[in-house]
This record gives sequence, C-alpha cells and structure tokens, in this order.
Amino acid sequence: MIDNKSNPVGTILAAAKRCYLADGFEGTGMKEVAASAGVARSTLYRYFPGRDELLVATVKLEMEALNRLIGKRQARFHEPADLIVEGLILAIKEVPKRPLLRAVFASDEHSRARRVVWGSDLIVSFGEELMDDVIKPAQDAGILQDAVRPEILVEWVYRLLLSFLTLPSNWISSDAQLRTALHALLVPVLLR
Repeated sequence: MIDNKSNPVGTILAAAKRCYLADGFEGTGMKEVAASAGVARSTLYRYFPGRDELLVATVKLEMEALNRLIGKRQARFHEPADLIVEGLILAIKEVPKRPLLRAVFASDEHSRARRVVWGSDLIVSFGEELMDDVIKPAQDAGILQDAVRPEILVEWVYRLLLSFLTLPSNWISSDAQLRTALHALLVPVLLR
C-alpha cells in the first residue's frame, strides 16, 4: 500500500479501484473506500466531495493509461482516417482487458456508473484530446465534415465505441472486417 501521508490521493484512488472491483459500484460507498485506504472519512471528503467525484477520478486514471497506450500504438498512423479507425479498434479491444473500464463501459450491470462518467467533464476532456489529435488536423486540412460541430462528431465516435462494447456485432468477427466497416461507414461521416 502507498504511504497515505505522502500520497493520500493515490492511496484513496487505489482503494476505490479495489473496492469497485471487489464490491461493485453500488456496493462501494465512501465509508468502504476510507476503510480500505486506511484514512478517516474526513480525509476522503477533503479530496473528493462525493461518491460521484471519487468514481470519476478513479476512472480518469484508467482512461489516461488507456489513452497513453492508444497514443503509442497510433504513432505509426498519420492520416486522420487511420487515426480514427485504428484508435477505435484499439479502444474496442483494450477496454474489456481493463476490469474497471470494462465494468463501467462494457457491462449492463453498472449503467449508473456509466451515466456518472458520461455526464462528467472527464468525457469532455478526453473528447478535446481526441479533437486535438485527430479532429483538429482534419479540420485544418479541410477534410472534416462540417454538417455538425466537431464536438458532436467526437460524441458520436464515443457512442459507437459504447455500442461495440455493450453489444458486439453478429457479423463483424475480425479486426480486418471491423477496419473495413469503419472505413466504409464511419470515416465518410467524419471526413470528406
């Protein structure tokens, strides 16, 4: 365990993750996280004013790690279409490998947790990151569809990701098939 005097936030977030994975989101309250972290509830509330903020902060760490992995793997792609398609394929493959993200995004059991995360600034900040890395270059190159705002395009990609995570395709069974489908169906919606 991390020394909670030198890094109380890290200790709390690690404890929250353990509790979420062991007892589920509904079975985890501030009391359980404080006990697991070895801190007083007042300490927990000093850093996280409520249950939702704690959940979002815990999921944020996992999403940041996933985004770093996707960024490294995408480094070999330079075309906006490839960045979008390959990023989505990687996310579809990687989210289920990460227990906390799988519980939030790929499970029907924890829709409240998904709603909390979806309604948070976390999704907005990751959307802005996607815009900086993919959407903005496409916009600068004049190939971004302009029928809707870029933020709506980002949300649409997120919704597509959630769809594949919660209800896998009956017809697409390989990365090659998914890649072909995304280039044919997603890319024309986003890019000219």
